[in-house]
Amino acid sequence: MKKIILGALLSSVAAFALQVHPIPVELEQGKKYREFTIDDDSGKYQVYLKKWTQDTKGQEVLEDTDAVVAYPKVLQAPKKIKVYKKRSNLIPQEESYRLILKELNVDKVEGQTRVLKTLSIPVFILPNTQKAKIELECKGNTLQIKNSGNMHYKILSIADKKMAEYVLPNQIKEVEDVKASGTVETNRGNYEYKCESK
Repeated sequence: MKKIILGALLSSVAAFALQVHPIPVELEQGKKYREFTIDDDSGKYQVYLKKWTQDTKGQEVLEDTDAVVAYPKVLQAPKKIKVYKKRSNLIPQEESYRLILKELNVDKVEGQTRVLKTLSIPVFILPNTQKAKIELECKGNTLQIKNSGNMHYKILSIADKKMAEYVLPNQIKEVEDVKASGTVETNRGNYEYKCESK
């Protein structure tokens, strides 16, 4: 089980920690909902769900959706959140969403500056049949990563360069200034690449 912790300064002195687990949130076929937990020091949060896609450059695009809902919409931490899929039909390709937690500033104190917490959590609706496939292609010193499967990849590192980038199904991610050869480390295994020198 993975846990993500978001830390920031509070009133320039104290610190807080926002913990959410598990990460990512994955809803399997045949299940109506998935539950996860947010732990905090009694913060109050607004919950949003957005459809998550990527443009031709691999940049994140968020859109409103009603296909998946989260409950409750407003919560006082610590609290469990449930993500529901409205329709239980089988899907050939993984669906991607972002659940966004935004802290509400309910305790305003004059003369103090408060940094409000915001966290974007990946949510995946798994396909009925899972197929993972990735293709690597060099273009000069740029490595093109193409996801030809029906599930997401998370790029953890390329050669000695640490990353935390998602490549959604049927999307391409280009990474510049890579070494001529190395290993692409992902959440689904490691892949070797070698670019031919010209």
